[in-house]
Amino acid sequence: MTSRIEPIEPGESDDEEVNEILAESEDGWYKDSAYFGAVAHQPRLLKRLVRTFRLFPRSDSIDAETLELMRLRVAAVHGCAYCGTVRTWEVKDAVESREDAVFSEEIETSELTRREELAVRVADHMSRDPQEMPDEFFAELREEYSDEAIVELLMFAGLEVGLDRFCIALRLDTTEESPYPTGLEYPLERAP
Repeated sequence: MTSRIEPIEPGESDDEEVNEILAESEDGWYKDSAYFGAVAHQPRLLKRLVRTFRLFPRSDSIDAETLELMRLRVAAVHGCAYCGTVRTWEVKDAVESREDAVFSEEIETSELTRREELAVRVADHMSRDPQEMPDEFFAELREEYSDEAIVELLMFAGLEVGLDRFCIALRLDTTEESPYPTGLEYPLERAP
């Protein structure tokens, strides 16, 4: 399946900063430029979004691996084929052994640290219905995270929920240059 809007490829933009971002996404980030290439149709928005991405993680108590597990949980809940296929490359190997824990129907807590489990549960609640997030869960969060870190987890999950839905609406596919398969099918269905 092809994307509903053709992503701009590295080198195709009239804006050199956009081309640099697209090249960076192809060589780093996700090793795929399709997501940033779709957003590149709005160059100012892309630049601001990248600045926002670079803010995470902010808290000393949150690491990039935890954020990747959260991102993958959001993809699993929404069935986002793009987000469930691409990986944040710098933590790909570190997270790989725990991916099944976040892609299963129920979160496999035995595969995660307590802090990771709580963060992934934040992503799960935010993906499904944040109004159903019980006060008891916030008490559990406070046992492991400061208020500042909880805000960061919620902001990251909220951002990822929106970005997943953006990718789903576009039926975003990976690029031929990336290490991922192309022709993604929506919704994402992972083999057991």
